Amino acid sequence: MDNRTDNLLELYFANELSETEAVELRTLLDNDPEAAAEFKWQQQIAGATRHMKLTAPSAVIKKQPRRFMMWSALAAAAALTAWAVATIFMPQQSTVPQAIANNYKPYPNLMPFKALDPTAAKGVPAEVIRAFQLYDDPAQFAAAAEALGKVADKYPEYPESRFYQGVALVGAQNYPPAVDALQKVVASGGANRVPALYYLGLAQSGAGSYGQARQSFESYLKEKEGVPYRKQATEMLNVLPKG
Repeated sequence: MDNRTDNLLELYFANELSETEAVELRTLLDNDPEAAAEFKWQQQIAGATRHMKLTAPSAVIKKQPRRFMMWSALAAAAALTAWAVATIFMPQQSTVPQAIANNYKPYPNLMPFKALDPTAAKGVPAEVIRAFQLYDDPAQFAAAAEALGKVADKYPEYPESRFYQGVALVGAQNYPPAVDALQKVVASGGANRVPALYYLGLAQSGAGSYGQARQSFESYLKEKEGVPYRKQATEMLNVLPKG
């Protein structure tokens, strides 16, 4: 092992490891079998020294190599703090809000009037175009949801607006109205029904309706078209509480 490995291990058992150094040590242990073996050996030493009777400290020090002397001196501190540092090396289970944030991204705006052909927007009401312009700005999800809701109510010839409204509401973390909007899309059986199932699952997760969210994700995964968000839906199912 190199001096850097020795230094990181020493800092670990001395409870002086910074967050950056902890990440560095974790990576090292994951990729260097020799370092991992050394780490395990030092842990065993630290555990053993907690049970030693120090009736003849000078004799113990004389007989042990320098490395053992150093770790014996640090063992008491390591025993008190190892549980805190060890959590760095344990995988953390995502919470539901974290999982929603990790697995949410806006559905692509596929409206035809976004095409480069100027005639694609001919005859499209200005408020419809404006609503989708807001949707394309991630900082405007709340405003986009409001505008798209009005478009969906006023212009039934643009049924896609309801779906995009629901997606924007999820992005704005306004989950109950998102559930309402996306349930309407799923029930309508239109072109956006399958992706609406995925976003409905996210909205229901955010609203705390975990059982319904599981059903939505499972329904999405059963669909032949349910491919783009298959990984994300599976990850959500792994995080959502059961029962």
